[in-house]
Amino acid sequence: MRFSSGHKCGNYFFSAIYFLLLLIAANGSAQSVLLDDFNRANNNVVGLSWGETETVSPTSATVNTNMLRMGSTTAGRDFISYDVSAMYNTVFSTNTGLLTWAFNMRQTRADPSGFDANNYGIGFVLGATSNNFMTASGYAVVLGNSGSGDNVRLVSFASGMATSLGLSAVINPGNDFGSEYLTIRVTYNPVGDVWTLDLGTVTANFVDPALATYNTIGSASNSLYTSQDLLFLGCLWNHATGGSDNGYFDNIRIPTACIIDVEPTIQSSALSFSSIGASSVTLNWTRGNGTECIIVARSGSAVSAVPVDGSVYSANTTFGSGTQISPGEYVVYSGSANTISITGLNATTTYYFAIYEFNGNGCTANFLSGPAAGNTTTIGCVLAAQPTIASSAFSVSSAMSNSMSLSWTRGNGAFCIVICRGASAVTSAPVDGIAYTANATYGLGSTTAPGDYIVYSGTGNTVNVLGLMPGTSYYFSVYEMNGTGCNTNYLIATTNATAATNPVVAYTTYFGNLHSHSDYSDGDMDNVCNGAGSPDCCYTIGNTASYFDFMGISDHNHNEGPIMTPALYASGISEASTYSGANPGFAALYGMEWGTISTGGHVAIYGVNQLLGWNSGNYNVFVAKGDYNGVFNIINSTSGAFATLCHPNNTDYGNLLGAAYNVAYDNAIVGVAIKNGPYSSSNTTYSDPANTTNITYWNSLLGKGYHLGPTMDLDNHNSITMGKSSQARTAILAPSMSVANVMEAMLNMRFYASEDYNLGLNYNINGIFPLGSIVTQTVNPTLNVTTADGNGETITQIRIFYGVPGSNTAPTVLTTVAASSLIYTHVFASGTYYYYAEITQADGQKAWTSPIWYTKIVTPLPIELLSFTGEYTSKGNQLKWITASEINNDFFNLERSSDGKNFESIVIIKGSGNSSQELNYGFLDIWAPEGINYYRLKQTDFDGKFSYSNSIALRSLKKDELFLVYPNPGSGSFVVSVKDFSTEGYDIRITNSIGQIVFSLEGRREEQLRLSPELSPGIYTISIVINRIVYNKMLVIKRD
Repeated sequence: MRFSSGHKCGNYFFSAIYFLLLLIAANGSAQSVLLDDFNRANNNVVGLSWGETETVSPTSATVNTNMLRMGSTTAGRDFISYDVSAMYNTVFSTNTGLLTWAFNMRQTRADPSGFDANNYGIGFVLGATSNNFMTASGYAVVLGNSGSGDNVRLVSFASGMATSLGLSAVINPGNDFGSEYLTIRVTYNPVGDVWTLDLGTVTANFVDPALATYNTIGSASNSLYTSQDLLFLGCLWNHATGGSDNGYFDNIRIPTACIIDVEPTIQSSALSFSSIGASSVTLNWTRGNGTECIIVARSGSAVSAVPVDGSVYSANTTFGSGTQISPGEYVVYSGSANTISITGLNATTTYYFAIYEFNGNGCTANFLSGPAAGNTTTIGCVLAAQPTIASSAFSVSSAMSNSMSLSWTRGNGAFCIVICRGASAVTSAPVDGIAYTANATYGLGSTTAPGDYIVYSGTGNTVNVLGLMPGTSYYFSVYEMNGTGCNTNYLIATTNATAATNPVVAYTTYFGNLHSHSDYSDGDMDNVCNGAGSPDCCYTIGNTASYFDFMGISDHNHNEGPIMTPALYASGISEASTYSGANPGFAALYGMEWGTISTGGHVAIYGVNQLLGWNSGNYNVFVAKGDYNGVFNIINSTSGAFATLCHPNNTDYGNLLGAAYNVAYDNAIVGVAIKNGPYSSSNTTYSDPANTTNITYWNSLLGKGYHLGPTMDLDNHNSITMGKSSQARTAILAPSMSVANVMEAMLNMRFYASEDYNLGLNYNINGIFPLGSIVTQTVNPTLNVTTADGNGETITQIRIFYGVPGSNTAPTVLTTVAASSLIYTHVFASGTYYYYAEITQADGQKAWTSPIWYTKIVTPLPIELLSFTGEYTSKGNQLKWITASEINNDFFNLERSSDGKNFESIVIIKGSGNSSQELNYGFLDIWAPEGINYYRLKQTDFDGKFSYSNSIALRSLKKDELFLVYPNPGSGSFVVSVKDFSTEGYDIRITNSIGQIVFSLEGRREEQLRLSPELSPGIYTISIVINRIVYNKMLVIKRD
């Protein structure tokens, strides 16, 4: 419904009004434009490019009395969606200004009950990754809730809006509404990822959002999906069968639409070629009058593709790695230069190029047609001179169960390669003119023959080869070479070496506890280890406990009751290090128990050597009280750090159990205490165990998709009881006892929880993959469990539990034996399961292992895939894959997932049909969200058949985590720590709330820089500029 009558005037007046609205939107505080007011005749088809998903088609979503009306008597979810990617930048975090949405929304239920099936709830989707709101990720404003209060709130969702539990509150104000007429406005600020929710003051009728008066009802920071492309918005109505119950929407306003820039008038010209080689060529041209230009390349025939206005293309000077805008036609350059070298070409091949000038960027780009065009042919290859002196003194050292270190003396080649083969000698030498790709992980590099893998290529003389099978002999050959690409010339005189990996008997079981307290917080209730040196005293007592090889003290991080300070925390870390060094065979660790029970629960943190806190002046790094998102992000950005959940309640950690799966939380958390305490126990005879368990909580998290194992926490608060209040132990598998090995075992979930302090067990799949592993194989999993109790106690039962990650259902028993060992093969077609073992002794004591997550794939790719690898860079995730041969290969779909289960396509790259030569492919994923991202290839034949590769995982940092500022808030002096910058250094600038630069430095190269600018108290933006890319953080300066 439109509240202005301007639409009834002539086209000239309407255009003038529309242009005025655009100017107001572009310069005013509410930067939005009207998308749809539904001001048209009643119709069962919504129209105007809306996609409709209805319970009863076509009457569940209709235009009625100049509004959108949704509802039917068939229970379900009706929703409409709109692709707005051409209207504004839908990757929210990459915008430079505020994004604003506004709309009218109403539902007619007096007490809307939520988003589960057969309930009532209404939502406006601000942005979603797909047009299926039942499976997509994104953000929405919703009304409807189980319980007494129905508040208008901003939520995120990871796997659709099909359940109330799938909605995670971002802004959760304390209001309560039923069938009122609501006018709502939402803003998002990419600086700090700050969301604000405003509500109109009138609820008796709809008010045009552009004219309404608003009250702010909440504000919060949330970046969970702001780096993903949320290209669909829409309206959703969840309902039962009530015929008189409906949802209504009107006057939908969206962020300021993209306005295509002015088209250039002069095209590039005078395209010429120089430095023509066998695999590269340099292009030179005269620029037109666009701000930038784009180059499209093709082999064999002229370029036919024309770039589309408003489109974003990814350029890569390696032919075949940029955006493919038409079959075989790739974007090889985008920028303002007039010369560029293109690589990745084939010898004696003709390549065609087209250059288009354009103005604008992103969705404002306007390309000038009629390109500058030309072609050139690469030359044939001429082999480089052959080396004359071979490598020598090839030897193998440091053979482990799955790796070996090699060294050799170099000959006189410019480079050398190392070939590895398992079980027998290398069978095939490298072939001149072929450039092989090396990968130190056996099986991922190029092959000279089946089974002969390149594990090294370079100028050095050492390599550590990974991915080897335990108890297996491996053979190695090293070859000197000159030249690159098709010019490569190998010296076939070779030096050889062989060695065997160690069998899988390297792990020893060690017992300990990672939850106890000293006098530095609320421990030492018995005054045995009072005052300075309290942790050292506690370690000394723990070192006398039976079957107690490691001990962690996790003192409370705050001074609300217990008195923790940065100085005490630093002393605790120092005392743990000193004690471990002086007592070989015993590992002393020091961390913190972060949080309070009243504001969301306790988290034990190790590996973060700065105190995290919120009490004024009493922290090294500020994290607001109750901000679990903040604390888990700090853990993720700290190498080697981890968290375990202490004595959890169902609503703890920001309602972790009730909210949707959170990949950032999964990255940080490795375990949950399935038994805790009693914290106040004074028992020293190992006879006061905890009487409740949190196994149901752990199982529920496994069902949601989290990767975490079980721990036993003693939670000692009396110093004399360290390790002695009960037999409960967290047991790890490690090659030897050291602090580093305890940390490594915990990070890899190679641990189990035991009520018996000397129950040893070994649990693996296929004889190779230990507990905590995440595995993809093509065979059925065979589960192996063996046990050995230090006192000879009888094992009466072993049960294997299994479940499907992400199913939100609890695991069930797969198999049971009344014995002390188990071997069981789970036969299934394909899919992903997790498995853990429960062991029971005759006295009733039990142990639970960390799960093993196992994915079985059936059909390999119809190509010979030599490698599929990736690496995180400051510009994004770089994916690469190499094929040795292809048969009927039409194209690759590169797919990404945040949970390893639900994949979405991010790019399609053309295959080569039929090929018997080695081919390289690549893609730079600049929009990968922070945390762990999983990638896989979907390969499709010309006949439409497809299959998938194994998946790989890359951990991506959030852009603003590439540097840290602490303390923050601070009183004026602070430290900037930059994690990754180029040899050109980085620039720093600080801007105030109105955008003025108040401080700047250029060309810095320090990894840590202490600054003391003269700044007044207030909120600032601190920016780091690296390679012309800007990374921002909020900086708070407060009074002393």
